[in-house]
Amino acid sequence: MSLNVHKNPLPVTGVILAGGKSRRMGENKAMMRLGDNSLIGHVIRCMRLVTDELLLVTNSPTEYAHLGVSMHGDILPSTGALGGIYTGLTHASYDTVLCVACDSPFLEPKLLTYLVSVLGKYDAVMPETYSSRQTPFCRNKDIGVTNPSYGADTQITLQTLCAAYSKGCLPIIALMLRESELRVHALQERARIKRVSPEVWQEFDPEGMSFFNINTPEDFERADAYMRSQATY
Repeated sequence: MSLNVHKNPLPVTGVILAGGKSRRMGENKAMMRLGDNSLIGHVIRCMRLVTDELLLVTNSPTEYAHLGVSMHGDILPSTGALGGIYTGLTHASYDTVLCVACDSPFLEPKLLTYLVSVLGKYDAVMPETYSSRQTPFCRNKDIGVTNPSYGADTQITLQTLCAAYSKGCLPIIALMLRESELRVHALQERARIKRVSPEVWQEFDPEGMSFFNINTPEDFERADAYMRSQATY
């Protein structure tokens, strides 16, 4: 029986980026064991629920060959996450693409489905998160903090690696890469981006755990503690 349980009217390609060097972890973090699966295993399991095709963008295919996912190396090496997104969009069979990172083990399928459902004529749909010095958002911080104050020091961040993209982004991203503009966030200055506020995305992911990724041993410890706490319910 198919694992695809989403209700999207159009087919979706899922793209997982696994191009990081994991320098702060000291090992390939994607393969680190968290609960009953590796980090990337959790991502794959979620993405297979909400996509019709799944691609992995990596320059180390031998490390991931056992996962049974179609793999593609960066078309333009050393161009970071933006280059990875470009590669994924280029190889995607479908016009609608969900892009996520390999180190986000708590992706919420309902949120991913929602992002796709509102893409429409936009080039991309990106959740936005708010943080401040007083109340940091949970991304690599205190898990579960999702209601920051909206003071003058509030920082708004677009979650570019938990986002839906249209293939219409390709010419825009290609131009950015030619200009050596590698900041994914800079896409908002050139493309039609639909921003999804916390008031909206919390309906699908109340704690915002879809945006929690793992870069350091401390992040992994927090993720492990969070998973253990969920197992007790």
